[in-house]
Amino acid sequence: MIRHIDIAAAEIFEFKEKNPQRYKELIEVGIRIGFGESPAEWGKVDSTPAQIRAKYLPKDADYAALTNAVIEGEVKEAEKLTAALLEKGRDPTGIVVDALMPGIQTVCEIYDNGDAFVPEILLANDALVAGVALCQVRLGDMPSAGRVASLVVEGDVHDIGKNIVAAILRANGFEVIDLGRDVLIADAVNLAKKEKLDLVTGTSLMSTTKEGLRTLAEELKALGVPVACGGAAVDDHFVETFSNSIYGKSPLDAVKIAQAVVAGKDWAEVRKEMKIGKGQEKEKVKN
Repeated sequence: MIRHIDIAAAEIFEFKEKNPQRYKELIEVGIRIGFGESPAEWGKVDSTPAQIRAKYLPKDADYAALTNAVIEGEVKEAEKLTAALLEKGRDPTGIVVDALMPGIQTVCEIYDNGDAFVPEILLANDALVAGVALCQVRLGDMPSAGRVASLVVEGDVHDIGKNIVAAILRANGFEVIDLGRDVLIADAVNLAKKEKLDLVTGTSLMSTTKEGLRTLAEELKALGVPVACGGAAVDDHFVETFSNSIYGKSPLDAVKIAQAVVAGKDWAEVRKEMKIGKGQEKEKVKN
């Protein structure tokens, strides 16, 4: 037992030497838990669900009704209201941008704030997709915002987060090639060689599989395809230990990263922008 304690102590001191900032943060986390604080409350943006809804709710009453249907995940109601708006001659692009999208943005932001759950995002996405489908019939094929491949790294079969990210990216106009879970790095690289991809999103919920994201990012670097990394086993400290990678904490982060990459920004620039954005959110919480 004493030998095990000695080994653990040595590993702790080694970690402190290699990553002093992370060591300090972990000590602070331990202290906060010791004083009875709940980790679920940390980093929350100082906005209530009602305030977030008010921020995105359209002024147009007809659009607002459709936005609320998406927020509540009411698929049939979203279809009915979208069809009624189209019958009135409303612009299908306007319906998507100004009525349907605010609904999913609301739910995602409430989710990021810790006040919504995975099923609520999935239901809202179903309502969104139902409305978008009717608008697409009227418009024909809408131009793609970009091409993204989505996967869970080899050895990991937890794909709920990946599915949400893929759904939200599609809702924002991106073509998403869903490779699924437990994906071999070689298969992802071969796809990137064959297809014109703007970005790959990779997730890992297990600490034993997260190194696959490092390998994936390094393999794709020569192809000029960055990797947005996320999942419970991943944080920004880990992602910043290798290049061609950007950390995303939430589904909306994946959209922001994809939009920035498609706009022509390289991975380093996007990583910096995402860190600045997170820093500004933390300042809001402090103030």
